[in-house]
Amino acid sequence: MIKNKMDEVLDGQISIFDLVLNEVKEPKKEYAPVVKSHKDKFAEIINLYKPNAARIVKRIYGALLVELEEKTLYFSSDGVKELELKKDIDLLPADEILFVNQDRKLNDMQLKKLKDMHVTEYIKRKGDANIIIQKQDKTIVINPKGWILEYLQKPKYHEDEVYKIEVPKENIDLHILSAETDIDEKKSTIKPSTFAHNIIDFEENELVEIKYKGKRHIGKVVRIYNNGETLNVNWDGKQTAFYYKTVKKLKEIKMKNAI
Repeated sequence: MIKNKMDEVLDGQISIFDLVLNEVKEPKKEYAPVVKSHKDKFAEIINLYKPNAARIVKRIYGALLVELEEKTLYFSSDGVKELELKKDIDLLPADEILFVNQDRKLNDMQLKKLKDMHVTEYIKRKGDANIIIQKQDKTIVINPKGWILEYLQKPKYHEDEVYKIEVPKENIDLHILSAETDIDEKKSTIKPSTFAHNIIDFEENELVEIKYKGKRHIGKVVRIYNNGETLNVNWDGKQTAFYYKTVKKLKEIKMKNAI
């Protein structure tokens, strides 16, 4: 008779069948929650409002502005909508314009201020109503109210938003001659009533006397523009523009010689 194997276990011994087998368990995988960056959150906001937004702007301090038809939504850097602001929020040069459906035009006051500054180029960003002028150590802004503001921040813009201003050579000559005239007038002892420089009454094809590079010449007026303040004169095969106060009529010269 075959004995049960369990009966063969002697005292003090443990059967392998009595052993408790511990199962080897794989360590649990811990999945950290995926936290979206503000860029990802902003991307969702931009895609949501892009069809109807006038413009979408990322501010220098990280917030996001979504301008709609009648208001501007303000989102924090975490992508949380916090405020509803007015439309047409003033922008800083370092604000980044991400998307634009409606551009902003410059007004006459801004253009006049720009002209008076005699710069060779300026920045007009799409969606921004400011004129931006970049200097080496600062950034100048002409806002729609005509105010001239200075910032130390560098502007953010695209290459196609930089506009060059061509300064005609005749304008350069005009400024030089105007300066020479101011010096001559200070040295002059002739009474102002002797000449009619304050009266803009030159005519085309009229013979006049001009001063060019320190020498005086007789020439002919070939064109008058800028409300009569600029005269284009031809002499000795040359032709350039002069400020009207630097040009003398021949009859005035005769009057001077007669005095």
